[in-house]
Amino acid sequence: MDNSFEKSFTKAQQLQGISLGSFIASVSFSAIIFTLEVLAFLVIRKRFPDFYLLLDLALMITALLFQIIKKVRPRTGKNTLQPIWFDLTTTKSISIDTSSAVIPPILIPLNYTKGKTAVLGVSGLDALGWSNVGLDQADRYWAHLILGLLFIVHVCWVIWNELAFYVATRQSSPYAALCTVLIESIPEDWMSEKALTSQLEIFPGVVTAISFNRDYSLISRLAERRECLARSLEIEEISKIRKAYRAGVQKRDKKSNFPKKPRPASYKSCSRFNIFAWLEHKKVDTSIVYREELLKTSKEMELYRATREKFPLLRSAFITFANPLAANMACQTVIHTSSGYMTPRTIPLSVDDVIWSNINITWKDRTIRTVLSNTLIMATATACVIPVALAGLLSQIIYITRAVPWLNWINELPEFLLSLLQGVLPPLLVAVLMRGFVVVLEYLVKKQGISSKSQIDLKIQDYYFYFLFLQVTLVASLSAGLTTIANEMKHGASLTGTLAKNLPKASNYFLSYILLQALSISANSLLRFDRLIGDFVLGPVFDKSATQMMTRRRGQDLQWGTFVPLFTNLSCIGFLYAIISPIVIPFQVLVISLFWIIYSSSSILTTERDHGGLFYPKAIKHLLMGLYLMQVCLIALFLLVRDSQGNAKCIGQACVMLFATGLTVIYHRLLCRAFNPLLSFSPTALSEGLAKKAVPPPPFLHKALTSIPVISIPSDNHGTSSARALELREELKGVVISDTDATITASGKIYLN
Repeated sequence: MDNSFEKSFTKAQQLQGISLGSFIASVSFSAIIFTLEVLAFLVIRKRFPDFYLLLDLALMITALLFQIIKKVRPRTGKNTLQPIWFDLTTTKSISIDTSSAVIPPILIPLNYTKGKTAVLGVSGLDALGWSNVGLDQADRYWAHLILGLLFIVHVCWVIWNELAFYVATRQSSPYAALCTVLIESIPEDWMSEKALTSQLEIFPGVVTAISFNRDYSLISRLAERRECLARSLEIEEISKIRKAYRAGVQKRDKKSNFPKKPRPASYKSCSRFNIFAWLEHKKVDTSIVYREELLKTSKEMELYRATREKFPLLRSAFITFANPLAANMACQTVIHTSSGYMTPRTIPLSVDDVIWSNINITWKDRTIRTVLSNTLIMATATACVIPVALAGLLSQIIYITRAVPWLNWINELPEFLLSLLQGVLPPLLVAVLMRGFVVVLEYLVKKQGISSKSQIDLKIQDYYFYFLFLQVTLVASLSAGLTTIANEMKHGASLTGTLAKNLPKASNYFLSYILLQALSISANSLLRFDRLIGDFVLGPVFDKSATQMMTRRRGQDLQWGTFVPLFTNLSCIGFLYAIISPIVIPFQVLVISLFWIIYSSSSILTTERDHGGLFYPKAIKHLLMGLYLMQVCLIALFLLVRDSQGNAKCIGQACVMLFATGLTVIYHRLLCRAFNPLLSFSPTALSEGLAKKAVPPPPFLHKALTSIPVISIPSDNHGTSSARALELREELKGVVISDTDATITASGKIYLN
């Protein structure tokens, strides 16, 4: 039994990989969805100019080619992350396009001509890759080595130049002149302006302001209650306007558009005991109740705001320096003698970047939270190994059916279904699993106690990239050749060797994955199907006020921490298979170009909160992971090359690639030493320029102290809403009443202006 099972594994290893039919099925399925969504976009984009940017496609393609050929940098505007992200994609396009102009025309003929196709039955897309080189054609691997070295040098050169560009851009941006530092975990004996100023006066310039944070949880609860009352009152007022319209249609001779009978939506109990409240009630108008409660809550909030100095102090403060250089130095200097105190020290990008609920967490609690959060993240990522492995296993279902007899029924399926099973289902399952992991990851990272939203997004970017890199790239590479692992590990083969041997087969799976991601994600981003469903299906059902409609129209802000790693990992996959399976490179060029064009014509990258381009250098350095994996796998593949007599033929190539890997490690170390200090802070050489750029920052006040509710009353042709808005303005002081955001028709339908 064991011998037969072992023979079946050995035979399965020699069978053909994913067929051309499976590849075409994967492309066809994705292309059909992509075509339908693009056609829908072209049809409806002019009807909804608020949804879509009407850009010239030919002009965008010309701009893309101009940037690639001339290497023009995109202009940085107010929102700096968007053009930097475009530059990131363009840089990847330049890198992959330059390599693809040389690698595929050379390696594909070398791999295919006089290969193993006729001898060992290698067919399909495997015939174009590394695994098809003939047994007695080992000298051809020198071409793989030379092109691999050129590719490594080119990628390292691009990464260095792009980080230098980011540093130069950041040093000339307003973010380099920020003067306010948020310091947490302040010791008890330093909780005064005098004591804190004495510790910080060693930095250049003077401390212009110290604002200790206080526990405003009571005001926050009142602010939430006031916001809920404002939303309820807005819905009630719109309901009364609709009722007034209906009454006006039926009784046009009435002087008032409002019905005399108040709307009996609420009952106020007159009983002293709540248990008998249902026995005796007094009918009241719901809008009157909401206005009374809203006015009462607003007065209570203003009273607390006027006496905010009485609220208890928290162990954190915003310190504003006159010189921006002092703020940068304060964040890099050890201030307290005891570990944990006066940490962390961050420079908030804006008031909206601060998470007020986390500024009172002690360093001990933050450490415990971080450990627990990281443990749960690791456990969740580990639990995803089996589903990802099964997805990779499905991509090589032909191998499995020959190795496992009870799965022979799969061979009886129609060719179309078998192609879908191998080419479409695996990447689709991985995409669904990734989305579920994102939800868990965002929740756990936010619970770590980090007080900066941008820092949370950067941490999510790190976690999610490594998760994608390990699960989607490594685990799928192993599982795609899982039918050979048991046999090879039994004979003492190393994990590295097993991974390297099965990478050429796994390239077929990743080719389908890249195409599915490119076509589905780009088309969805272009059409904004989720927004269409929300505005035209869910909105009419659930949105009862103009504010709810504006909130749905605005949508959620783009989560850069989970958005960027997806494309960075796609680039790493392209690096990994640039030499092993060069057929991936042309598709990689098309994918990156498609993403650039799609996101240029979409408003999805327009965000309310600016991150200052902090994702760009992190994404650039993540590309080195793909480079390392490519080098390690090439070393293992060179060592595994055998001729027809079983002799190792590529020891020299493996040694050269091993030496190149060592040089890459040294380069990586020099890269981090040169750029890491400059990515977040400004050097002293810019002290004069920073002092000139310094402007007084806005006060960092808790949102509970500055929040103002807004009630939007839609305007109408009869002036009813204007009269109601004027009446509410006189009655509700401290509440913004707007009648210019939307319009209501005689049928009661609301349209946003």
